[in-house]
Amino acid sequence: MDAEGRTDAEVADEGLRRLESWMRDLGVTMNLRELGVTEDMIEGIADSTILTGRGYRVLDREDVVTILKESL
Repeated sequence: MDAEGRTDAEVADEGLRRLESWMRDLGVTMNLRELGVTEDMIEGIADSTILTGRGYRVLDREDVVTILKESL
């Protein structure tokens, strides 16, 4: 890919599109829906998630629900 004349954001977007395409070609699951997860399952998955209270950002149950919904 020739980056000349393109902004950093344009180069990054193109790189992400190409990475996603490559991962799909490999058969990598790209979201929870592809694993068979439905919106109705989110609360149960969040309830079974172990929250350690540690990490770069400490997550609570609502954070987990938000992440799961965005991962559908």
